[in-house]
Amino acid sequence: MMAQETFIPLPGSKEDNWPSFNRYRVSYLVYLLIYPIPWLIHGSATVPAVLFSVAALGIFLLLYFAPYRNDRYYGLPEIIFTALLGFATSWTQADWMVFNIYATAMCACFQQPRQALLTILGLQGALFGFVWLQDKSMLHAGFGAFFSVITYIGTWMQWKLGLQNLQLRKAQHEIRTLAATAERERIARDMHDLLGHSLTVISVKAELATRLFETQPDRAQRELQDITQIARTSLKEVREAVTGMNGASLQHELDRARKALEAASISLTVHHAEHLADHPQSSVLAMALREAVTNVIRHSGARNCTISFDCDAQGQPCAIRIEDDGTSHSGRSPAPPQEGNGLRGMRTRLAAAGGSLMLSHTPRGLRLTASITP
Repeated sequence: MMAQETFIPLPGSKEDNWPSFNRYRVSYLVYLLIYPIPWLIHGSATVPAVLFSVAALGIFLLLYFAPYRNDRYYGLPEIIFTALLGFATSWTQADWMVFNIYATAMCACFQQPRQALLTILGLQGALFGFVWLQDKSMLHAGFGAFFSVITYIGTWMQWKLGLQNLQLRKAQHEIRTLAATAERERIARDMHDLLGHSLTVISVKAELATRLFETQPDRAQRELQDITQIARTSLKEVREAVTGMNGASLQHELDRARKALEAASISLTVHHAEHLADHPQSSVLAMALREAVTNVIRHSGARNCTISFDCDAQGQPCAIRIEDDGTSHSGRSPAPPQEGNGLRGMRTRLAAAGGSLMLSHTPRGLRLTASITP
């Protein structure tokens, strides 16, 4: 009787779900064709009976579509009033028990099975009691009660199926939303890492070229050429990151880190990179290396930086440590590491790959350890 959308509390979703509900509800009015069958068989229709039945049907239709107008479920008053319309039209010699079928099917709207069962039993009990008091056919009442219960079961099954379908649609919508959010977060992290590092290196090289322009014009020219190349490479990486194709190379990032630190007048020492091999997961460590070197250049004030790699027996990198001596040269006392967008993005990227990020102070500066399970 009821379309599945009626039973599911979805505030504000009437535009999406209720038009199909209305279509189903109109189709259920075919049950009303049962009502005049006795008139057609026995020719017992009278003008008062027809007029009274038309009025009763008009009231029933108002009850039937009331939840659609008010955006709510059927309630007990609509169910009881529908059953009473059947009793009121019993004198017309029409098949008035069709109203009991509708009233019983409306019970599918109840969220509690106990409430639905008690209401159905009450409706069928009232039906048999009324038939007994009116000295009418108990067999006819039995058929009416049977079809009422069968109709209720069909309506309830439709509701359950509709609920599952709607939950599936909501889950699919949630999955799409989460996927879009994850993609935006990925792009944001990649943009921060890519542009943050590239712009930092460009800024350092531009300052160096400015200082060298008068005394070493040839080297200044080389620095400007490096800036041009870095800008082009960064543009390519941005495009790849947007399309999800970015797969950073650990060896490539190490070379970039060496050039960037050299331009910032920071001495670099690398340990255990002799047999470094790139694997699919090493791109996560490569991005961590890029962000860590960027932070050393921008925030540490260090003069020396050490990068160490831990690899498994196959040469696959599983951890990377970046240490600086910023505390000993800047004269600042160690402060608790503050995580900005870059470190948070790095931590998220490592966690997604089953890795972790650790920050700790050393007597000379700061140590960052990024590890990942091969």
